[in-house]
Amino acid sequence: MLLSELFPGQPDVEISGLTLDSRTVKPGYMFFCIKGYELDGHRFAASAAENGAAAIVITDDVDEKPGVTYVRVDDMNAELNRVCDLFYGQPSRRMTVFGATGTNGKSTMTSVIADIYSHYRPCGYMGTIAIRYGNYSRVANLTTPDQVETHANLREMLDHGMQAVSMEVSSQGLDRGRVDSVDFDCAVFTNLTHDHLDYHKTMANYFEAKKRLFRNLKPSAVAVLNADDEISIQGLKDCCPCRYVTYGTDQGESETDENGYPIEGSHSAPGTPETVDYFGKDISQRPDGCSFILCHGGKEYPVQTNMSALYNIYNLLGAIAAMHECGMPLKQMIPLLSDIPQVDGRMDRVDEGQPFTVVVDYAHTPDGYEKIFSYAKEITDASGGHIYAAFGCPGRRDVAKRPVMGRIAGEFCTEVVLTSQDPRDADPSEIASEIAEGVKQTGCRYSFVTDRAEGIAKAISLASPGDVVLTLGKGAETYMYYEEGRRPWMTDKEAARRALKELGYEKK
Repeated sequence: MLLSELFPGQPDVEISGLTLDSRTVKPGYMFFCIKGYELDGHRFAASAAENGAAAIVITDDVDEKPGVTYVRVDDMNAELNRVCDLFYGQPSRRMTVFGATGTNGKSTMTSVIADIYSHYRPCGYMGTIAIRYGNYSRVANLTTPDQVETHANLREMLDHGMQAVSMEVSSQGLDRGRVDSVDFDCAVFTNLTHDHLDYHKTMANYFEAKKRLFRNLKPSAVAVLNADDEISIQGLKDCCPCRYVTYGTDQGESETDENGYPIEGSHSAPGTPETVDYFGKDISQRPDGCSFILCHGGKEYPVQTNMSALYNIYNLLGAIAAMHECGMPLKQMIPLLSDIPQVDGRMDRVDEGQPFTVVVDYAHTPDGYEKIFSYAKEITDASGGHIYAAFGCPGRRDVAKRPVMGRIAGEFCTEVVLTSQDPRDADPSEIASEIAEGVKQTGCRYSFVTDRAEGIAKAISLASPGDVVLTLGKGAETYMYYEEGRRPWMTDKEAARRALKELGYEKK
């Protein structure tokens, strides 16, 4: 594409690629000098020129090199979004684009949409778990990648026959404007609880970042809002420039305080089929799934699903609403909900024939812990068993929630095994000590095992028939963050499998 097509008035220089990283510049590329939170791209303009950049986009003065066209702009983020959209042929305008944001449930909800909506129109997925379309999948770099990668992914999916895409949209991605030029047809909100305050500092800032997805919707789009999430619902209604629909259940959602922490034993007032557009009632839980009645448009639809736990019913209701609002008939959709493909690392059971339950889950927030442990308690209340858990907390991330997570786990567990979880440059034992302050408040037994695989193995070794073992925080991630960056990680599921086999279990 010609530079003059991207920036009218500039020379007819051929642009072969876009990048924000001077190390990836190839001859003919355009390099954007982004001012990040730690580095200023203007420092690397000379390096980009040496690597063959045909054009460099700047806001500040740099030492200009011969043979390179320098384009000065006033608003780098706006121009980056505009150019990425144009360079890749505006792919989001040629697909149905779903975006989901909120603290918990984004991966599950968007994965369900991609899997089920594909029976109506081919639908890709972009988020924490993977970049996935058709039979192709690769590991994602970030939940919401930068503008160049986002639009490149969308174009790739379009070129491979996708007519829709389901995207996770993170608060950091929204705050940094990474999806400002994505043409969303439907935006879904899951819930708002404590997370990422190391970045946003306050819950008000965190919520404002989430609102950006909804404020930017076009008039013809639709917003899908959680009617039971009292902390967010009115603010989202007020900022939507388009129509909205709601979803909820007859059991209500756990309430949170002003800091986004779950309030123990509390629930919002449940709505009714008359006040909530997609309403779930008569929810009946089973170890291998659940059933409920979906109320919509004055009609009732019995739903059977292999998804378990109340919080997954919320994820499913949000997905149902989004898909139906974007054209998929309920009569086509509902039979498919009985056998939804397992979402990797989300309520993922590890079964090697053992007489107790082992679940791998990505839960990493206080609200996520309340929900996953409440589900485990339902199982053990019925079986008379105990709950054991293996988890840690990341280094350099949201330190304040560490004792809160420990307290929640301690309230449900017979014993907790604290272990490493993306320590980065922090000492895992120091992180564990901060988590343990919360565990101690409950009187629950706990221990610390540095190696995560050994920690998971220890938690599993404690279990007896009827018990539940939870390994939390990593989900299906195949890496761990240390001071020098990522190191490969076998995944929690593989660690659990190996531990079970070491104990003599093997599924026949």
